Amino acid sequence: MRKHFFIFLLSIFLIININSVYSQISYGGLPYGFSAVESLRQPTSELVLAPPDYNKLRKEDDSVSSLGVPQRMGVLINYPVSIDNDGTWTELNSKIRIWRVNIKVENAVGLGLYFSKFHLAPGDSLFVYSEDKSHFIGSFTEKNNKKNGLFATQEVKGESIFIELVDNKLNNEESTIVVSQILVAYVPMSFVVNNPGLRKPTETSDTCEVNVKCEEGEGWTDQRQGVVRIKAKVGDNAFWCTGSIMNNTALNFAPYILTADHCAAYLEEYSSEDDISQWMFQFNFESVSCNDNTPAGPNQSMTGAVKLSGSTHLGLDGSDFLLLLLDESIPNNYNPYYQGWNANDEISENGITLHHPEGDVKKISTYTRPLEISQWQNTPGTHFQVYWDRTTNGYGVTEPGSSGSPLFNSSKLIIGTLTGGLSNCTSPNQPDMYGRLYYSWNQNGTLDSQQLQPWLDSLNTGLKVLEGSYNTKIAIAQFVADQTIVPVDSYITFTDLSSNNPDTWEWYFEGGTPLTSNSQNPGEIFYDRLGNYNVQLVVSNEFGTDSVLLENYIRVVPKVYPNPTRNKVFILFGDDEFEHKLTITNALGKIIAEYSIPSAQKEMEFSFITLPAGLYFVGIQTGDGIEYHKVLYTPN
Repeated sequence: MRKHFFIFLLSIFLIININSVYSQISYGGLPYGFSAVESLRQPTSELVLAPPDYNKLRKEDDSVSSLGVPQRMGVLINYPVSIDNDGTWTELNSKIRIWRVNIKVENAVGLGLYFSKFHLAPGDSLFVYSEDKSHFIGSFTEKNNKKNGLFATQEVKGESIFIELVDNKLNNEESTIVVSQILVAYVPMSFVVNNPGLRKPTETSDTCEVNVKCEEGEGWTDQRQGVVRIKAKVGDNAFWCTGSIMNNTALNFAPYILTADHCAAYLEEYSSEDDISQWMFQFNFESVSCNDNTPAGPNQSMTGAVKLSGSTHLGLDGSDFLLLLLDESIPNNYNPYYQGWNANDEISENGITLHHPEGDVKKISTYTRPLEISQWQNTPGTHFQVYWDRTTNGYGVTEPGSSGSPLFNSSKLIIGTLTGGLSNCTSPNQPDMYGRLYYSWNQNGTLDSQQLQPWLDSLNTGLKVLEGSYNTKIAIAQFVADQTIVPVDSYITFTDLSSNNPDTWEWYFEGGTPLTSNSQNPGEIFYDRLGNYNVQLVVSNEFGTDSVLLENYIRVVPKVYPNPTRNKVFILFGDDEFEHKLTITNALGKIIAEYSIPSAQKEMEFSFITLPAGLYFVGIQTGDGIEYHKVLYTPN
């Protein structure tokens, strides 16, 4: 991101809410394609893919809707895209070049990317954005690299998206990017878009559902922050489900996610290890208010997990549970709540569920009648049967996409996960079935891979009830710079102020040299390019990882010296891809001189020797903005 001075920057910020860029632990910034760089306004290469047969897909969905399968939201097209064989490269300057490609699938609701090879070199970054630039995700950096080389992105809205790789030519390593599959989303869905003016409510779930931002959700704030929307991958299909972040007796805040086992199954196919490593988990996906279904930002997601245990071997004849471990700790700025649970053989008199029906923003459904012990297929006692009740703002039920959602008792502890049922807005008085945590605890089988107990009670304490909690032991990232506005070709010193005893530090200095550091206090960072730059610090300890990203924290301005001067001033522009316009104005506003400075010119000089003593203004224009420097000319 190169933000060259102030008027054109302001226009960008009026369009884009910079606080909404997080996705799959993304690291902020703006795509270069959003800037005023003329070379990036030129057409880039297009890949136009044949769309799937949408009518056929919808008929398939209707035909299996009664078979207990999850809600399909899209299908994957096998089509390789790589930086070696596709796209267009643009040289910006001696340090940066940009690779971009435009992918189009007619009538797609959104497009997502599944990478078979994903390795970003230090200093490189990746963005994905919609053609109308209202929605983007990223940046992704080397911190998103995984050992298996797999990665996936959240879907970006619309039928036309751009992939943009920012290549830092100063590093000695090349990034490797191979997209193997394109997700084509074909069902209506809501997006956390970056342009608030273009956000449109999309009612993907039925109209009787109740947003958690309504009064029904007011007493469940903590539990809401422990429920996630899941985009599950099963072969060439993608599905919506719901899951819960689970606490454990070791209180080590391991990122466990509990959902339904059938979320990993579609007809005769089950999610492979590679599939689950590309599942996506979206946090705090909620509406802006009770009556407005528009999703609020920021967009907070993670990619990848491994399966720990489940009732797979029993199919739907067990309690239908699946326990996953995310590939990374949940960022503290997601404010995750680690849910409490009750695995006792008890009946709850009242409670709720929190869920994402049809992949929609989070909803709440309420029951006030005692649960009944029931079964899904042949084995008795595997499930709770629940009947929902009308509340102030609707008649919350469940729908496809709610699968795996938690059933809470009156003590706000999880006691079950949703398999399915008959409730809907037309017949809200029909029952739903939740696999009992009591049964999932140790009754689906004898192996650790068939139980919850070995994972949620890893210390073997024998506890069957555990309260939920936030992770207050995690390292908290914080830092300060000795100066934040500097002339070009200056050094800045950064100091770590993080708390809770971090043991690793990862710095990222946009526009700086070096670009990254793993030292607690990285010393002096050199800035030789005009612009506004981000700084990010990621810290970790045994309880997890936290990061802080300060947008436009460092401002690098032209250097005008000496000041006062007896004769000449020198103006330094640094290493910059923009051409500059320079004006010299006296104190009365009269223009004394004007110059156009090509982008390759890094400095110039101006002599006041023929001018009277006094105060002058050196105006330096870069892009659409201009900055003035006062210069006092005193010849004697």
